[in-house]
Amino acid sequence: MKAFFKGVGIILGLLIAGMIVTAVSPQAGMAVAAALVIAPIIALFKPIPSVGLNHRGFSAAVLFFVGLPIALGVMGMNEQSSKLAALKQSDPAAYLAELKTTDQTKYLAELAVIDPERHKAELARIAEDEAKRVADLQAAADAKKAADEAAAQARAEQDAAAAQTRLAEEAARKAEAAKSEVDQYLEQLDRELASMPGVSASKYTGTVDEINIGLILIGTWNLVYEKGASLSLDPDGQKKRQRFKEMLKRKQAEMFPVLRDAYGPAMRTQLWEADGSARTFGAGYRTVEFVSAAFAANANIKKIHTQIQEQLLMLRFSRAQYKWFAQASEFSYYTMEPPKDTDLGKWEAGGRFRVMN
Repeated sequence: MKAFFKGVGIILGLLIAGMIVTAVSPQAGMAVAAALVIAPIIALFKPIPSVGLNHRGFSAAVLFFVGLPIALGVMGMNEQSSKLAALKQSDPAAYLAELKTTDQTKYLAELAVIDPERHKAELARIAEDEAKRVADLQAAADAKKAADEAAAQARAEQDAAAAQTRLAEEAARKAEAAKSEVDQYLEQLDRELASMPGVSASKYTGTVDEINIGLILIGTWNLVYEKGASLSLDPDGQKKRQRFKEMLKRKQAEMFPVLRDAYGPAMRTQLWEADGSARTFGAGYRTVEFVSAAFAANANIKKIHTQIQEQLLMLRFSRAQYKWFAQASEFSYYTMEPPKDTDLGKWEAGGRFRVMN
């Protein structure tokens, strides 16, 4: 089987090579055809191993499938050439017409010899056709480029329109969210304005923890007021926020003195087990006084004041006194600079108070 396929490959190679030679040179093709016919015929009677014809079947295949087809092809080409040569002598116009349909290159060469003027006209026509073909190709390329540019422009416009739509939708969402936030804020202001007058400071005076809850409530009101500064309130909303501000200032002025006044008794309860006491006094109850034997040492005074200073500032005390016994004429004290009871603001790190306008 391997030898069969090898033989088929050789025959196909010889056939293709012979056809190429014949196409290039009919004379050389004739010589090749003669060799591929004569040698296999001889090998049918006496094998010729030197040229690979050592088997009668393979020699017959070379003869019938290579030699004879090439020989017939060469003979056909020679016959055609003879007919063309005879036609050239008898009817040059028919000869040129025949060449024009079979061999354009040879047609132009023969036309230049037989009819030089027509040859010039033919060359001009060919040049014109080529120029028209090039122009058509260029026009097609230009049209494609214009179409591509138009499509790209259309896509760009579509993308821009889509981007504008997205921006508009996003702006609408933000506007809706902002409106919702404003509506919620105004509703909260309404609730606070309705409930704040009913809040009593006395509810937050029983213990230190309750006093701290009162401070948290005041801080929450301040945060509500601050939030309005970041919202786009209309004139009515601004007026409502301003009413809330004025009510809050009045409520703070009402609550802080009460909370400070309650701070002394509340601390006194906590200090009872340590044999200590506390009291608040002065205008607006802005001075707080602590009494304990531990305060005979300055280190203890400094330590306790550091621990409670932030709370004292949040209650807006302006002075804290520390005695080691109640009747002591000499004692330590710290002065503080708290905001006014009516100041609205926010406590930040380090005991700093940021006033809100």
